[in-house]
Parts: sequence; structure tokens; C-alpha cells
Amino acid sequence: MKTGNSRYLLLIILLIIPAFLYTTGQVRLSTYIEAGENNVSDGLYLKNSFLGDYSFGKTRVEAGIQFDLLGAGPNVFTGVATGIAREFSLRKFIYEVQGFYMYSTFSDLLHESNLGALINIERDHFTYKLGTEFRTYRITEAAADSFDIRSDRRLHENWNIVYLVSYSLKPAGNNWNTGIAISNIDHFLINQVTNPMLYVHGSYAVSSPLELYAEVWYKGAGSLNISANYFGFFIRTGLIWKIHSEE
Repeated sequence: MKTGNSRYLLLIILLIIPAFLYTTGQVRLSTYIEAGENNVSDGLYLKNSFLGDYSFGKTRVEAGIQFDLLGAGPNVFTGVATGIAREFSLRKFIYEVQGFYMYSTFSDLLHESNLGALINIERDHFTYKLGTEFRTYRITEAAADSFDIRSDRRLHENWNIVYLVSYSLKPAGNNWNTGIAISNIDHFLINQVTNPMLYVHGSYAVSSPLELYAEVWYKGAGSLNISANYFGFFIRTGLIWKIHSEE
């Protein structure tokens, strides 16, 4: 693994370890395979991701890594994501405030980072997310040397809007569920506000700790920037393993 990739992996490990120092809480681990096609993928692409979060009291920390198994990109390790969330209540109105960071190495020439915050509101059938984020595109040293770039190698986008609206047929905690959602944010990706993604999701509790889930996503070309954003579809399926720890 390249030195840069090892640095990102070490960051994930360091962020996850403190969560397991607590003696009570819930650990949720998940992994999924993603397969799809878009206008820049040069045919079918495959991704594999690992996610984990630890909840203790009203606080939750999470982290994840993403790998490209098949695709047009040059890198195998292509994404890292971390976050921390805290639940609050205002006159019995419960909501969660979350901060997050994503780093994507989808190209040897250009890397992308996203730092932001959002509010999560979950009800029996609906989930809402709304927030803002700051995006930075960074030209890599290899690209700067190849194209003799001597000026500032960073491009910033400030106060981008992030959102999600999801409807589920059954309340949370049911043995099976299905629903539909629209969003511009995913585990390792944030689209422009004019480029929403539509997806159908479903889940089934295989046993007490294990849950199987699947999603079908469609990313349209959006508006105003059809030539600058890729579009296509993908299918995702994976497992969630919930572990309850005790004192």
C-alpha cells in the first residue's frame, strides 16, 4: 500500500480505538459491495466498503474506508470518512447534530475533501437531514510536477448544502423494511445541491445481530452542470452486525 494510503488508514484506526475504551454501548459494523455504471466508469465498476460506529449514551462516533475493486480509476484505496454525532432534545423534540469529514483519492491528479455538519431528525417513517459542508479540491504533487503548476493547488467551495429525505414503510426496528429516499450525500460522496440521487432501500433481519440490506441508486445528470458531473446507477448490498456491550 502506498505511503499516503497507509496514512489515511492509520487515521481511521486512531479514530476508532477511543470508542472501544468505553465499557457500555453499541457497536455496529457493516460491509457492502457496490456495483454500477456511469458515464466515466468505462463499463462496470465494483467497490467494497467497511463502516463502523460506536454509540455510548447520546454520542456516536463513526468511521469508514472504501476500496475500488474494479474501475477506471488508478487507486485501490479511494475513500475515508469519519464523523461524530450527539443527540439533543428541545421540549421533547429529539434531533441529532453531526459533524463529518470525508477524503477521496479517486484520481492520481486530484483529491477531494469535505468537512461539514448537519442535523438529523428521525421519526417513525421519515428521516430528514440538512446541513452544510466545505469542499476542497487539491491537485496532487505528481500532477503539479507533470503540468508545471506553481500557483495555489487548492480550490475551495464554501457553504454547500447537504440534504436527505427518506421514507420507510415500517417504523425503525421492524424485522423488515423498505422505502425510498432522495439525497445528495452518501458515505463517501457529496454531490452538488442540483445533483440529487434517488434510491430505493430495503432491509431484513436475518438473526438477532445480523441484518441484510440492499439499495438501488440512480444519480441523474442534474441541472446547470451536466458536462461537469458524472451520472449513472449502482446497486449496493451488504450486512450490518450490531453488537451490544455490557459492563
